[in-house]
Amino acid sequence: MDSADPDEEHLFGVEQMLGYLDELDDLLGQQDLAEPVRLYIGGGAAMSTMYKQRFTNDVDVMSEGMTAEVRAAAEQVSQRHEGLGSRWLNDDAKVVRVNVTMDERLIFEGRSLSVYAAGPRYLLAAKLTAGRPSDENDCEELIRKLRIRDESELLDLIEEALPARLRTPGMEYFAMERLANARKGKWRLRFKEWRSRRASRSGSSGV
Repeated sequence: MDSADPDEEHLFGVEQMLGYLDELDDLLGQQDLAEPVRLYIGGGAAMSTMYKQRFTNDVDVMSEGMTAEVRAAAEQVSQRHEGLGSRWLNDDAKVVRVNVTMDERLIFEGRSLSVYAAGPRYLLAAKLTAGRPSDENDCEELIRKLRIRDESELLDLIEEALPARLRTPGMEYFAMERLANARKGKWRLRFKEWRSRRASRSGSSGV
């Protein structure tokens, strides 16, 4: 969820997260589970699976599956790692869902645990409708990843995500700002690449 929380100090990336999930899978394998656990995640944890430089302070579970056994095992994992909060794996985000196809991807598969991450379109819809300052960069990255160029695409996504009674003008304004910034960022990146190529050519010709 990436919100203000006691666990906020400990940030981790995708490689660390996969390590924690592997430990969780091992602990769950030691229990007499009726069936393997399947979890679906979103938020910063899902973003980190697409952008290696993205870090998060928790793993947002958006599905059922956070049983007492899973919670207890997750707390055991936290006790092995200094700074890792006991709620590094939580389902607080389960109540905040959008009506967009998740397009999930399998990111971890063990003997007793499988974890799927929400796709970029679902993540963008969730972050646009939340409209938090902490979501601004993620939204712009996702807009570029999805190659969204037109305002109507974002407005249609918000309309698909939430019923009319839950939509606000602020969501549309937030979306338009993110699109404008995503466009600026794209042109800044192209300009930097152009300058780099020009500098390389100049250096070569001066040899």
